[in-house]
Amino acid sequence: MESAKKKRRSKNSFLILLVIDLFLFLLLCATIAGGFFAAKVFAQQVKETDEAKVQTMYAKAEQAEKVNIPNALRSYTAERLTDQEAIPAYSVSEIYNLDLREPSGVTAADLELVTSDGLVGLEEAFVNAEEKYGVNCVFLMSIASLESAKGTQMFRPNNMFGYGQTGFSSKAEGINVVAKGLSTRYLDPSGSLYGGSPTVKGVNKRYAANPQWYVKVANYMEEYYSVISQRHNEALDAIN
Repeated sequence: MESAKKKRRSKNSFLILLVIDLFLFLLLCATIAGGFFAAKVFAQQVKETDEAKVQTMYAKAEQAEKVNIPNALRSYTAERLTDQEAIPAYSVSEIYNLDLREPSGVTAADLELVTSDGLVGLEEAFVNAEEKYGVNCVFLMSIASLESAKGTQMFRPNNMFGYGQTGFSSKAEGINVVAKGLSTRYLDPSGSLYGGSPTVKGVNKRYAANPQWYVKVANYMEEYYSVISQRHNEALDAIN
């Protein structure tokens, strides 16, 4: 009798231990499975993050290519490019005597090659101002570069030109107002502020107190024309 009881207790103890072992085994499996799942989720997140970084990298590379390679003018049709003439790489002395009323031949895509800082995104505005008011857009952008540290420092809101005592609702509006003022007052022989010639030297006489202002503006123009001329003309050669 006593022997039978011992056997039952032994059997019950065995079953209890078996259940405990089974529970621990299942718990271990669940922990391992959870770990694998967490690792998989983490890996997926890393993959998605890396893919996003790669996409951003490609986007930046494409933008850089659009701006920097000789074919930056691809946004324009081949027909339009073929109709255009080559753009000279003017020397500073040539820029001193450049008639600022003459069409520059520069496109918004050309200006994208040289705009930076606060001037980025204003390429169309500069070109449109030239077409509307007959003022060389490279000259306009060079004044803005000098007077506002390339559109980053302005004493009046959106006034990149040190022009007058007022601000503007946007930089684009400022470009138009200044282009109109230059056209009618500084570059027109009948204008109230005409300085004797429609050149950067002529504008300097009534536009700025510093007699060397025209030199600084001309230096910007020479820099911009140098880059634009090379890339623009390479694009034309590639098409023709």
